[in-house]
Amino acid sequence: MIELLSGRVDHAAAPLMLAALKRSVSRTSVRRIAHPLLSRSTARILAAIEPDEAQATALLDRMEKHPCKLMLFGRLPPILHRRLGLRETHWPDNPGQWSRSPAAQPHASAQSAAVVHYTPQAAAFSASHWQRALERFDFADEWNNLGYSAIRADASIWALAAPIFAAPENTLANVLLDGQNIASYAAIFNRDNAAILWFNRPVGPIDSFEWRLVERFLSAWRHDTLPCQPVLQEIPQGYDAAVTMRLDCDEDVESARMLRAVYREMNVPFSLAVHTANLDDTRHHALLKEMAQAGEAILSHTATHAPNWGGNYETALFEAKSSAQRLKTITGQPIRYAVSPFHQSPPYALAALADAGYDGCIGGIIRNDPEFLLARGGVPAGLPDGFIGHSQQCMLHGDCMLAADDPIAIFKSAFERAKETRTLFGYLDHPFSARYQYGWRDEAARIAAHRDFVAYIRRNAPDTLFLSENDALDFLRLKSECEVLENEVEGLFTLRIPDSENKLAPIVEYADANITGKEFPATPTH
Repeated sequence: MIELLSGRVDHAAAPLMLAALKRSVSRTSVRRIAHPLLSRSTARILAAIEPDEAQATALLDRMEKHPCKLMLFGRLPPILHRRLGLRETHWPDNPGQWSRSPAAQPHASAQSAAVVHYTPQAAAFSASHWQRALERFDFADEWNNLGYSAIRADASIWALAAPIFAAPENTLANVLLDGQNIASYAAIFNRDNAAILWFNRPVGPIDSFEWRLVERFLSAWRHDTLPCQPVLQEIPQGYDAAVTMRLDCDEDVESARMLRAVYREMNVPFSLAVHTANLDDTRHHALLKEMAQAGEAILSHTATHAPNWGGNYETALFEAKSSAQRLKTITGQPIRYAVSPFHQSPPYALAALADAGYDGCIGGIIRNDPEFLLARGGVPAGLPDGFIGHSQQCMLHGDCMLAADDPIAIFKSAFERAKETRTLFGYLDHPFSARYQYGWRDEAARIAAHRDFVAYIRRNAPDTLFLSENDALDFLRLKSECEVLENEVEGLFTLRIPDSENKLAPIVEYADANITGKEFPATPTH
C-alpha cells in the first residue's frame, strides 16, 4: 500500500498524483491520507507533495523506525534541506525565455534552451541516457511527437519548484541551461533502512516517459532490503511493445480508403475517428459501413470539430451524444470511444463524454490541458472508474518529416522510448481533403512513410502487438479494473483480474521480475 500526503489538503497536484499512482499500481494499492493518520500509518511506501515542516518531521521519524520508501515532489521544508544536504540558490533571469520553445518550422523541431539531463547515477533506473527539453514542438506551437508535456517555470504545479541542488552522488537528473547546471531535477537518497526519491516539481513526471523511473523505484529499487509495490505494465503479456494507429477525419472520410488498404495489406489494425458533419455528404458512408462490417474501429471525433468541444459542458455533451448516435445509425456499430478535436481535452468535455455513455477518450497535446497528458493510460483524475483516458501525441504528418537525414527519425525515437518505458504507443495521421494535405506531397509519399515506419517497428521489435484503438483502450480499461491485493499474514500479493472476454492478459512487474501468475510472494522485508 502507498499512502499519499500533501502539504495542503487542497493542493492541486494531489488528485493528479493519486490518479497517476493508481494507473500504475492499481486502484486498491494507494490512498490519500491526512496528516493525523501519518502517526498511525503502517504503509511501507509513502509519497508527499510539498510537505510542511511538521509533516516532514513525522515522515523522517517513520523512516527511522521501519524499513520504507518515500517519494517527495516539489518544494521541501528546511528540515529536509538539512537532512538531505540540499542547497538553494536563485533561478537565472528570464525564465519565461529559457523554459519556453519557439514554434517549430515545417520539417524541423524546436525546443527550449533549458533541458533535463539524466546523470550516470540514473543508470540504476535504466535512465542514464535520458534527456528532454522543458518544452519542445514538432508542429507549430502545438505538438510534441516525443509525447511528453512541458515543464514550466511559472510557479504552477507544472513548474520547477525551486533552484535546489542535491549532492552529485545523489543526483539523477539536472536542469541544464546552455550546458550549465541551474538546478537538480531528480535525486535519490539512500539510508540503511530507507530510500527517498525526489522530483523538483509538484506533479513529478506524471506527464512524461520519466514516470517509468517512479515505477522502477516502487517495484524494484533495493528489493532485497526494502519494500516494493507491484506495478501493472501497460504492455500485455507476451509482447515487447504495443502500438495503435488511426486517422482523424477532420475534413474527409472517403480519402482514407487508400491508406486503409495499405494497412490491411501490412496486417496492421486500422482505426478511424470521424466528426460527423462530414457525413452530410453520403459518399463518406460507404467506407464506414465496410469498416464496421470488417470489425474495424470507428471512433467519434465530435459532431462539428469545435475547438475545446464548444467551450462548455452543454455543448460538449451535444457534440458527444449526437456524433455517437449518427455514427451508430450509419454503421450499426455502437461508438464507445472518442478522439478530442485538436486533442484539446478540458475537464468539462471529459465529464460530458462520461455522462454521454462513452468508455473513454484519446487526446493529449503539449499546448494545453496538461492534466490529460498521461504517462500511463487509465482513469484520469476526477473521473469515475471505467472511463479511460489515453494520450497519443505522435502525429505522423508530412509537415513533421525532417528535411535532412532520416525523415522519420523523430517517430523512430518516439517508438523506441515507448518500447523502453513499457508504454502503449499511439500515432495518428489525417486523410487528405480538397483543401489540405497535412504537409504530404502526395498519397504515394504518405504511404511510403507509413510503410517505412511500420517496417522499422517490426524490424526493431519483432514481438510488437499492433492493436486497433478500440482494442488498445479495452486493454487499458481491463488493466484499470485489476486489483493488486496484499495478504500481510501470508506474505502474498494477489492480482485480481475481472471477468472479461479480453484475450490480452496484464503483467505485473515486481522485485525486478515480470510476474505472469495471479499470486506471488512479497519481498522478505514484507
